[in-house]
Amino acid sequence: MKKRKTIVISILTALIFVMPVMAEEESGILTQVSPVVEMPRKGTAAESEAVPDHTAEDTTADGEAEDTEQENQQEPMVYSADDLEVLAHAICGEAQGCPDDEQLYVGSVIINRKNHPAYPNSIRGVVFQKGQYACTRDGNYYRQPTEANYRNARRLLEYGSILPGNVVYQSSRRQGKGVYLQTRYHKYCYR
Repeated sequence: MKKRKTIVISILTALIFVMPVMAEEESGILTQVSPVVEMPRKGTAAESEAVPDHTAEDTTADGEAEDTEQENQQEPMVYSADDLEVLAHAICGEAQGCPDDEQLYVGSVIINRKNHPAYPNSIRGVVFQKGQYACTRDGNYYRQPTEANYRNARRLLEYGSILPGNVVYQSSRRQGKGVYLQTRYHKYCYR
């Protein structure tokens, strides 16, 4: 049953995260990352402004657009060029030869730690916290990230973690209160 769950999660992750990237590449749209990038979180009003949706506007009987606002608007995700570099290097150092879903899991743990009060509140602080990431000690952090590493880091910085927020451990062994997900490469555990 666990193997089937892992396969289903892998397929869903590919559909959610890889297919939109493939569609962007086929459409010829290229994006650049500036030193500070603001991206709306999924489901916010800012997102509907960034990506025009002709079906999103409701019209009244006389044809005028009706102004609809969401009750729970969230602040746009803001990240720096340094956040992107550090996250891409950490993904490279921890999961270079792994498929995209594994790279997204590794990066999600870093994002979750950054957002958790028990850890440093920056990507750099989390990655370089003493004794936490082997790639900062064994030199793998300093390898050149691939396009896939950057793409996965960007995806996480723009849309957030794909794991529940309390999944803050990634290891070859069980840690914390239990295993949320086990892959061929790592166990992802709850705090």
